[in-house]
Amino acid sequence: MADLLIWLVAAFGAVGGVVLGLFWGRVEGKREGKREAERDAIKDKSKRVERGRDALRDGRGAGDPADRLRRNDGRW
Repeated sequence: MADLLIWLVAAFGAVGGVVLGLFWGRVEGKREGKREAERDAIKDKSKRVERGRDALRDGRGAGDPADRLRRNDGRW
């Protein structure tokens, strides 16, 4: 009878370990996914900011005002 009880406790422990492992893996996966999304958003934001700075530098102060007006005339 004691052997059966030992086997039963061991089986419950094994099943509990598997369930706990699955739960823990899912939580860690979600957490890692959120971190990756945040890193991607930061990279994307920095790229957009850099492109905006380049556009301002190339657009506002680039060359003669009359030439800029001629270039922009077709865009309107």
